Formats: sequence, structure tokens, C-alpha cells
Amino acid sequence: MKFCSIFLSLFVAGILAAQPAPRQHGALGRPMMQNLTADLNLTADQQSQAKAIFQDHGAQSKDLAAKLRDQRAALTAAVKSGSTDQIDKITQDMSGLQAQMAAIRAKSLAKFYALLTPDQKAKVDQKLDRMLQYGPHRPRVASQGSGQ
Repeated sequence: MKFCSIFLSLFVAGILAAQPAPRQHGALGRPMMQNLTADLNLTADQQSQAKAIFQDHGAQSKDLAAKLRDQRAALTAAVKSGSTDQIDKITQDMSGLQAQMAAIRAKSLAKFYALLTPDQKAKVDQKLDRMLQYGPHRPRVASQGSGQ
């Protein structure tokens, strides 16, 4: 009986350990602001301005993100049906939406960058390329020592 109990505990612990860590979703995630504040030593004024910038980014991106989700679903259906004409049209539509998302992200980062001091900008310069990447595989940008 003890063996079953120990085995069950280890099994559950293994399953829980195998779960992916929660992702930081976009610029509005609290951990991101905490990390930016800690990494860059942001003042209270800079924090409030950054929060407003990132909230605006989220609002601008919301509709585009929904459209991209719809396009990905349509692309999946086109792939399953083998409709190469539809695949071409959908991917062209998606590229336009992705370009709009990239522009919104870059403009938000430009606003954020403008409110930084020269020392803070030097720290951001080291990871600006990663900050400009967008998508589900975008590396975390807030912590410098994350190894990514």
C-alpha cells in the first residue's frame, strides 16, 4: 500500500513538473512590467507611461490578433482540402496582417524607447532585436540572464 501511495505521488509530481511554464502574454503581462522595472530600474513615471504604451499596443493588436486566428483556421481548412489557390490567398492576407502587427509592435517599442534614459537605452539596445520579434516562438525579453 505504501508503495502505491509513493508511486502515485511521484507520478503526479512528474506530470506537474512536465507542464509548461505559464507564458507571459504580450506587453500587458504583469511579470513583464516587473522585469522591465527591475532590469532597467524604471522610475514610477516611466512605469506608468510604459504601462499606458503597452495597453495601447494591446488594444491596437486585439482585432488583428483575432483576424490572424481566423486566417490560421482558414489556412488549416485550405490545407486539408488541398485548395492551393485558397492557400495562396490566405497566406497573402496573413502576411498583410502580420506586417500590421509588426508595425504596431515597433511603434510601441519606439514610444517606450523614447522615454528611457541613455543608460536604460544601452541596456535595451542589447536585446532590441529580440524585442521586435513577434509570434508564439518569440523569446522572453525581460530577463537578461534567461539564456535565450
